[in-house]
Amino acid sequence: MATQGQVLQAGVDADAFLVGPAVILLQSAANYDITAVGATAMPRWIDDIINVSSGVAMTANGWEYLGYTENINPSRNRTVVQHDSDQEARVETVHDTWENTLTVTGLETSLAKWRDYWGGKTSDPSAVAGAPTAQRKVSFGNPSSIINRRVAIIHIDKRGLAWAIVYRKADLRPTGGPTFARTGRVEFPLEITAKPDTRVTDTEDRIMRIFRTNASIA
Repeated sequence: MATQGQVLQAGVDADAFLVGPAVILLQSAANYDITAVGATAMPRWIDDIINVSSGVAMTANGWEYLGYTENINPSRNRTVVQHDSDQEARVETVHDTWENTLTVTGLETSLAKWRDYWGGKTSDPSAVAGAPTAQRKVSFGNPSSIINRRVAIIHIDKRGLAWAIVYRKADLRPTGGPTFARTGRVEFPLEITAKPDTRVTDTEDRIMRIFRTNASIA
């Protein structure tokens, strides 16, 4: 069976560094085009996202760890409109919109993660031809479109039960530049916005699902 440490690993290197009480996984943008519910699309169960026996992301299904992160804060808020009448108190409250966001601090500073965090070219970092020493680069511009993908938060509670919050349609964007600390730590403020996936017929199933195992996997 998996240990809590195994599932909470970022899976970036051979040391499998323990990053915290929860991890974020992004599904490949290409998988977003698969509209059905299934292993390679919107997951049917947690096992479509991670192998619960080893805690490894199901890369064959398009799921990859976002990398080392900190301070994962999902939020779901509803806004309303208050209707007033002259000389009277509020007479009606009308539902407006739901807001679903996820804020997180990115900590991994590989070239590929800088590309992902800041919206650079989707191709892998390329070699710099003619440079006096071996170098690689990533180019940035003004993105012409928003890339939508599925996002999952995996968490194991103190009972050893695995939880997964899965967003159907989300986009990731930086909310500021990196912070360089004197200790060598680099922090990226990121926000993920979840939106309703109107391709889904059931309006109550358009934004997210929460899964939980019935037995401990730790």
